[in-house]
Amino acid sequence: MISLLLPLLLVHSTLARSPLYGSCNVTNNHLDADTKDFITDCDSFGFCSVNGTCLPKRCRRDEYLMTSLLDPTHAIPPLCPAGSFCPDDASGCLGLVELGGVCQLNRDDECAPSPIGPMIVVPSPHDEPEGNGSLCLLGTCMWANVTLGATCLRESTTYIGYDLSGMSYTNTVSRDNCVEGQGYCDLTTNQCLALAPLDSVCKSDRECQSFNCGDAGLCIVPPETAVRVATWVYAVVGLSIGIAMLGVLSLLILAHRRAQTSRRIMLEDYYKEQIAYRNSIISFHTAFAGREKSSEKEKEKFRQSLSNLSDTTLVPDHR
Repeated sequence: MISLLLPLLLVHSTLARSPLYGSCNVTNNHLDADTKDFITDCDSFGFCSVNGTCLPKRCRRDEYLMTSLLDPTHAIPPLCPAGSFCPDDASGCLGLVELGGVCQLNRDDECAPSPIGPMIVVPSPHDEPEGNGSLCLLGTCMWANVTLGATCLRESTTYIGYDLSGMSYTNTVSRDNCVEGQGYCDLTTNQCLALAPLDSVCKSDRECQSFNCGDAGLCIVPPETAVRVATWVYAVVGLSIGIAMLGVLSLLILAHRRAQTSRRIMLEDYYKEQIAYRNSIISFHTAFAGREKSSEKEKEKFRQSLSNLSDTTLVPDHR
């Protein structure tokens, strides 16, 4: 039943919002109690101005917009330049808030960076995103510069969501002003404790240096960590590739030589056959020419015999 009513309630709340240049009330601006989303009387394309009219948004936080927010009849609001930020109501870019100023929930980007920001941020060995040394905590811009063992401030925010079946679930996010990448604020002592290395016992992500506490209660490598390959692996892979290339080249040379040898033998056999055939023709021609000469000699002898016989027959008898 809840799963059927929830989409209807969401659609109703969306349709109830005022379009551009419609009426609105600034006092109705608030954060949703469950999701902490910014709620206003205006639709997704406008913000409620102080005169009670929904005007087109003048800035945006996200570089990429959802398709539902793209409308050819409405201009896309610009991103704010460096040194400024876009507030939750998108009423226009504002200058960064200095130390001790008021900021909105979970909007560290509204706070001016610490002049010693790089010095109070410990780089993460697991490629976790790093801040600039300032944060919005308890609605106030402050620096995350509390060292280990010192008293710290913390803020816990509970978000409530709903799954596909309509069942609700909670997600509590705790933030503190301990030096980023060095420690976390303990919930019982309110003191900064050192972050736990990999394979250490943990209860939540914030206690781990990798910011990833596994189901087994141990700090594990986060899935987004870049894979770092050792130098010897590069050497082995390069050597293997070189050996493989030499092996392939050797096989190609061997195959080429075998093909050359086979073709040379074939050509030699062909030439030998042609020479033998030529010699046979010459021998046959020589034999035939010899037989013709023998026949001419026999014919000459035969003619001489006939001539002698004629002479003998034609001599007169004087007896």
